[in-house]
Amino acid sequence: MSGSLAQRVAKGAAFMVAARLAARLIGVLSTLILARLLMPEDFGIIALAAAAFTLADMALATGYALLLVRRETVDRDVYDTAWTMNLIRCVLLAAITVATAPLQAWAVGEPRIEAVLMVVAATTLLDGFTSIGLMRQQRELRFGPAFRLQITQRLLSFALTVVLAIVLGNYWALVLGNLAAKMVTVPYSYLLAPHRPRLCLTHWREFLSFSKWLFALNLCNATDLISPNLLLGALQGVGATGRYAVAHQLGAAPVSEIASPVRQPLYAGYANVQGEPDRLRRHFLESLALVAAVIVPLSVGIALTAPEIERIALGRNWAGTAPLIALCALFALVDYIALFPHSILTIRDRLGQMVATYAATLLLRLPFVVLGIWWDGATGMAAALLATSLGNALVWHRLGGRELGYSLAMAGAAVARPLLAALLMTAVVLALRSALPPASGELGEALLRLLLLALAGAATHLGAAFALWWLAGRPHGAETRVIEMALAALRRIRPARR
Repeated sequence: MSGSLAQRVAKGAAFMVAARLAARLIGVLSTLILARLLMPEDFGIIALAAAAFTLADMALATGYALLLVRRETVDRDVYDTAWTMNLIRCVLLAAITVATAPLQAWAVGEPRIEAVLMVVAATTLLDGFTSIGLMRQQRELRFGPAFRLQITQRLLSFALTVVLAIVLGNYWALVLGNLAAKMVTVPYSYLLAPHRPRLCLTHWREFLSFSKWLFALNLCNATDLISPNLLLGALQGVGATGRYAVAHQLGAAPVSEIASPVRQPLYAGYANVQGEPDRLRRHFLESLALVAAVIVPLSVGIALTAPEIERIALGRNWAGTAPLIALCALFALVDYIALFPHSILTIRDRLGQMVATYAATLLLRLPFVVLGIWWDGATGMAAALLATSLGNALVWHRLGGRELGYSLAMAGAAVARPLLAALLMTAVVLALRSALPPASGELGEALLRLLLLALAGAATHLGAAFALWWLAGRPHGAETRVIEMALAALRRIRPARR
């Protein structure tokens, strides 16, 4: 990529990561409070309702965001068509949710889900009116307004949910808080990204043509996301589902809050060089290495300190959740690396291959999920998801390698140093844990143990990663980027001090 384009992509990625990091801090604070106000069953009800809703949500996804980024020119009619089709999508989704709410509640064996889905439908309907001007700004790699909108949404949702949890003391706080926040942020989106929308379907054929394979791909993705919750709820009940949902939220934080937000800026960057295979391949492998350098130590660190995280973040009502948090952290990490070629395959219009591959991997994964639940409930299911993600990584990178001309060895080399450093970090943290006195379960002690283990792990990983980089001959890669960014930050600080 050219320097200016790389800088714009990096700036966009920084905005999205900053937004998700801020949202994660809000989410952690929310979890700390809500886990003490509500029970696992309350989170389980919401998780089952979300699982039942997600299938229709993703199946009706238009994919207009991807199309707007890929398209060489975009005029007023294209934006208005995207806005109109998204509105139609949300109206249909809300209507389907309301019409099928009784059936969904019966299917998962939880009648309380029916009323919850009615509120979810209202929230979805409001979402259809969000300003399409945000997409115009993101196409231009301007992510500031999207950053502000996301933070405002999370702050409002957090504040209202906590107040409602104190007042109501049950699962209604989790859905009503989000609805109230949406009522404020949808009008706010037009202040951030002005656009006077009008009903328009001029380009509907183009959108539907692009969406035909996206529909099937989203169906696979939705099945992958919701089937574990539905199977766990059916076989183990809402308590187990709620425990898994919260454990996954904590364990997957580095992926969901740091790695996932950079996909959109990376996708925009890939689109700008899609006609240059060599540059595209180099950018892809550098991006994989950089993301791995960040999320590998964080995810492995969460897995290693899961007992302390359980005690600090969840409290005594969630005792025994630590192994589940650890497995969710590792599963989310491996799954993200496995699915990293998706953006490239989408840019190169290989949606048909993606659907066939995704469907095949799902047919292999779901039986293992059922066996995992039968073996050890939610923990066994998380172990099964982790095991199948390792196989999926080989499958998806083999497919992506054929498209871009890179080998599995090249992909492995991109993540090798972070993984080797993480192994050394694991050995040091486990040795330190065994040398510490047995945990008493007190909150203050858990905080001190977490701080000690985290500092030892971070120092070990950082030192090992840079030692491996130095021994490899200091190649241009993630470590080089980190050093360059640190030096640039120092240069900006020095003039300010003068």
